[in-house]
Amino acid sequence: MPRIIAPGEFRTQPWKNGGGVTHEIVRWPDGEVAEGYDIRVSLAEDRVPGPFSRFPGYRRWSFLAAGALIALDVAGVVHELVAPGDHIEVGGDVAIACALPAGPTRLLNFLVRDGVAAQIGRGPCPRPVRFVFALAAMPWLAEGHAAVFDPPALAVLERHAVWLA
Repeated sequence: MPRIIAPGEFRTQPWKNGGGVTHEIVRWPDGEVAEGYDIRVSLAEDRVPGPFSRFPGYRRWSFLAAGALIALDVAGVVHELVAPGDHIEVGGDVAIACALPAGPTRLLNFLVRDGVAAQIGRGPCPRPVRFVFALAAMPWLAEGHAAVFDPPALAVLERHAVWLA
């Protein structure tokens, strides 16, 4: 049975670069040390255009979670995330700046330390999952909620589920 994490349980904290706030959903291993984790999942509030924090030694996946589209300038190449679930995957040390042509939005971010085995995806997953976030409601998980499986387990996931296996 998964542990369900409601948005009210997310841990709000300032961005590493001071430019906004993020709501940490889960990290492994769990702890209070800001960068003492192998995997971290958070929901960022992107309210103003500007640079993203860099995370050398990590890989980053950013999924449009809700709200308006976002344009991400990734090392000089612009990527538009238009629909919930659209995403990018880049090294944590890569320069990213955002433009918010339609106003504030939110990104679901996964940071995985280099060398740590993890698969991140969206939609059905044929393998046991460790974490799921609902971009839209599913029969067993409300929109904007997360589920942690310990141990990892198979789960019925729909196209609007973002997962970590």
